[in-house]
Amino acid sequence: MTDTRTDALIDALSADVRPVRPMPSPFRRALTTLAAIAPLAAGAVYLLSDPRRLMAIHAGREGMFALEMAAMFATGVLSVIAAFFVSVPGRSRLWLAAPVPFFIGWLLLSGAGCYDDFVRGGSSRGEIGQSMDCLFFIVGVSAVLAPPLLWRLSRAAPIDPVPVALLGGLGLAASAAFLLQFFHPFAVTIIDLAVHVVAVLVVVGIIGLLNRRALAAA
Repeated sequence: MTDTRTDALIDALSADVRPVRPMPSPFRRALTTLAAIAPLAAGAVYLLSDPRRLMAIHAGREGMFALEMAAMFATGVLSVIAAFFVSVPGRSRLWLAAPVPFFIGWLLLSGAGCYDDFVRGGSSRGEIGQSMDCLFFIVGVSAVLAPPLLWRLSRAAPIDPVPVALLGGLGLAASAAFLLQFFHPFAVTIIDLAVHVVAVLVVVGIIGLLNRRALAAA
């Protein structure tokens, strides 16, 4: 009698159960997320940026500027990809270090650019007013891009959300800093670089503090 009731209970509970669809690979989910965001960013750059002014600002150091932009871009993309891999239990924790070399390269190249601008007698401004606009830009763009990225990351229901959130925050901040360069009205100074670093830390810190709430399973 007990076995019959147990079988009946199992049948009742499983009657409306839908098949579980396997989740795509972390790499595929990362690429589809980036592909969804890229057209919006590209459209904003195409419509609102001034390429001629951008090149004029960095005349004489185009190579260094290109490397700096590449380091920022790689930091953003690899951070997002790493976040998707780390969100899945059992994946290698080495993904935590994936964006680190490019992040360090970004800071070193930006610092070298500041020094080069100072030596050449460029825009070595001491004001912080315009630099604060950069902070607001990085934080604001990150806030706009955060919901779709965090929603996609939450689909994996990460067991340890802190590193996932930190990588996602770094990806957002680096991507926002990359976009900022297309709208930056002046060469980067030491104050600008310091403010950029603060903005990145603010974004990473906020996303990190909100890790469990932001990555709650959708």
